[in-house]
Amino acid sequence: MNIWYKRKFYLNKILKYLDNTNLIKVLIWQRRVWKSFIMKQIIDFLINSKKVNKKNIIYINLEIDYIKYKDINDLDQYIKNYIKAEKIIWRLYLFVDEIQELSWWEKLINAYRADDSFDVDIFITWSNANLLSSDLSTYLAWRYIDFEIFPFSYVEYLEYHNLENSKSNFLNYLNTSWIPEIYKLEDFESKLNFLKSLKDSVILKDIVKRYNIKDIDLLERLFFYLSWNIWNLFSLNSIVKKLKWLQIHTNTNTIWNYINFLVKTYIIHWVDRYDLKWKKILEWEKKYYLNDLAFNNFFSSSYDIWGWKKLENIVYNYLRQNWFNIYVWNIWDLEIDFVAEKWKDRIYIQVAYLITDEVVMQREFWNLLKIKDNFPKYVISLDEILIQDYKWIIHNNIWDFLSIIK
Repeated sequence: MNIWYKRKFYLNKILKYLDNTNLIKVLIWQRRVWKSFIMKQIIDFLINSKKVNKKNIIYINLEIDYIKYKDINDLDQYIKNYIKAEKIIWRLYLFVDEIQELSWWEKLINAYRADDSFDVDIFITWSNANLLSSDLSTYLAWRYIDFEIFPFSYVEYLEYHNLENSKSNFLNYLNTSWIPEIYKLEDFESKLNFLKSLKDSVILKDIVKRYNIKDIDLLERLFFYLSWNIWNLFSLNSIVKKLKWLQIHTNTNTIWNYINFLVKTYIIHWVDRYDLKWKKILEWEKKYYLNDLAFNNFFSSSYDIWGWKKLENIVYNYLRQNWFNIYVWNIWDLEIDFVAEKWKDRIYIQVAYLITDEVVMQREFWNLLKIKDNFPKYVISLDEILIQDYKWIIHNNIWDFLSIIK
């Protein structure tokens, strides 16, 4: 079992900012995605590659040591005593895991970053519903860079298990969990119990406890409803009507708040619809995707014939992991699954299950043909035999696509 598999994708991004003491490095995302392991691998790099003395490194996990450090004064005193005892006169590397466990943490972190009398390179993680990444500018006064740590990508899954890129291996990836800890579990029951525990931690600890939620059953039902209806374009009213049909009575304000809480824990993501004709975001309609398809794979009560929606979810995660801004675009009555933008680049993507006949081909390719700009356009599917040179639209199978777009 390769516990110390290095997540090079993230390490390479983070290490670019090593020794930039003006920027606080923030690792965020859902619980159990190896943020702590990445932190420890950065420490390992410092010691073994940069030859940094171990005494110049402080690592604190507040989820474990929360009793030792009851407030920021306790933590501040510990750091100052450590610096004095170890006679550190050069740079200190400070790693604080699950920093949200400490009230007013941002005051302490900002104070160390701004202290000109001592050089501190700061790394922190959190994984709960207290903040969105967009709130960081308020707490850290723009002196930070954040890294969204996703569960394993398909490429990481192959590397971790030492597998070749193939359709069969991709299908195995599609139908399991992407959380690395689950690979240590042998049978379905133990994996299911692990996922139930993770779900309960997010819903009960990160949401219910912190936001004093009264209707826990509604929150959980909403989570599973969205999990089983990924890829659908929903308005809040349509969700309320669907839940009412299921004998679950609520209102749009409650649903909006509960979805917001789920998004803040990074267990669910949403994508806005963008109207190409009117050049505006239609915020009342969104698609929802899972951070890890395991919540669909392991909790769904029936066989799901709509396999392309899981393919969509994987493509969404891959684009988000690679720092694209993502929209669902609408052209008159036709929809494009994803428009992904990064700086001045843009790609258009249609996701299909299989291109089985001329009708399906026309449906999947026709929307893209209506776009007259020169940005790349893709149709992604599970086909092994690909359509070549269809009016400059690229047809890729998904397992190859996931390794070519960066």
